[in-house]
Amino acid sequence: MKPNLLLAFFLLLFAMNWTASTSCAASESDDLSAECLPHTDPANIGEWQLQDAFSDEFNDDTLSSIWHVQGKDDGEGAYYNANQGRNSQFIPEAISQSEGILRIKSHWNPSFPFAKGYGVPPITTGALISKKLLKYGYMEIRCRVGKSPMSGAFWAVGNGVNDGNRGELDIFEHVGQGWDAQKDNTDISTTMQMSIHNWNRAINENLGNRRHWTQKHSLGFDVTDGMHVYAADWTEDYIKFYVDGALVRTLSKEEADDVKLNGHGAWVIDNEQRVWIDCELFDWEGRVSELKADMFGEEAVFEVDYVRVWKRGAGGNHKHDEHGANLVANGNFATNLDGWNTQGLVAIQDVSNWKYWKDNNPSLDPNAMQIGAGGTGAANQVISVEPNSKYILTAYLRTPGTTGTLEPSNLRIKPVVFHEGWFGVEDYGGSRLTRKLFHNWFQSYSIEFTTGSSDRTATIFFNNTESQRGGLMHVDGVTVVKVQDLRRIRDPALPNGKTE
Repeated sequence: MKPNLLLAFFLLLFAMNWTASTSCAASESDDLSAECLPHTDPANIGEWQLQDAFSDEFNDDTLSSIWHVQGKDDGEGAYYNANQGRNSQFIPEAISQSEGILRIKSHWNPSFPFAKGYGVPPITTGALISKKLLKYGYMEIRCRVGKSPMSGAFWAVGNGVNDGNRGELDIFEHVGQGWDAQKDNTDISTTMQMSIHNWNRAINENLGNRRHWTQKHSLGFDVTDGMHVYAADWTEDYIKFYVDGALVRTLSKEEADDVKLNGHGAWVIDNEQRVWIDCELFDWEGRVSELKADMFGEEAVFEVDYVRVWKRGAGGNHKHDEHGANLVANGNFATNLDGWNTQGLVAIQDVSNWKYWKDNNPSLDPNAMQIGAGGTGAANQVISVEPNSKYILTAYLRTPGTTGTLEPSNLRIKPVVFHEGWFGVEDYGGSRLTRKLFHNWFQSYSIEFTTGSSDRTATIFFNNTESQRGGLMHVDGVTVVKVQDLRRIRDPALPNGKTE
């Protein structure tokens, strides 16, 4: 055999083996290779069963028939849930698949014949939706968000046939870049937002905000820089959110139901849901009038390597992933400020009579730490940590809020955002990390950070001194926990125990 033919033969053999090794379709035996198991459970403690109706490696030449493409009529209408897009329009031409990657391209497309109300600004994009409905499961995606104002999202929602089937679970809604200088959201592409929405009209009549629960989490990376793995373990009792093999948030049904909207709890996701992969334009992240055509270039592409969904086996569990103990002293401010270093106007405040505290602060003490208005207050605490370890700082935070202006283009009130509070971590072996906030209700925020090779302390801080607009700020429920890399956790019953 000639050398070039021999080389071609081996390349073909390698390609065949590679394709086989990355094919994760469920087999009759249900024995999955390690790479086809959840990223957080390589030992298969959950006894996972892959669900082909929601899983795709995107290795074929054409898109799998498990998906509905928004804008393409496959017998059930062109647009599921009557959703044609948000400040843009979903079109089939935005979807492509090649070399094992799904791509959703967002275009500045003024010549497109938009449906009424969807062409301001003139953006076309795409959405994939599972044809089958899912109730509970472990959902995982490996993806990279496009560098543009568009979101890249992995979520699920009821089919909208009746009001009892309108719960929505957002595993993430990433935005690739900020575009409105007035908003000052330069950290938008390092933020992961997890949410539950309730679209039941009987509960939400005349309410503009139907988000029932949300968590804003500051990642240690830019979501547009490379592929990352995101997942959610959705059960009847809890949801666990994961990033790159680490648990970042657990929301129990009990905690969610303590968060009230018109007297109704936030756990509204006991319904069957369709799985979505899509791009949208969120006008609450900035004024649409500030968008420009050059923001939608070649990098405005949401790329997906795979989507996999599993069901837990009858004997499976996933109890090995909980966080460690809280390292913060007096994070609930039950009676005093012991453990905190303060400057300026800092005091204890009883907030139990505040509506937003009652509705959005499950299981917290009635007191919060109050940092005085006018950019005059700050508090910090030095905590003990271990070198080369990942931690998550979480807190419930509130500031007076923001103002609003009328957008002439769509007659909607859009915020003029003045950030009035900050929190973060420093002196841990990395660069100082901060998060800005402006919401006038208690909302849960979190920041992840990794300590240096020799660092054994870190300083967490809260202040309103970084701007003259610093407003009255309230802090409650502060925690710092160590995070495990679950990709290295093996079944404790095995001789190896943990494998590095």
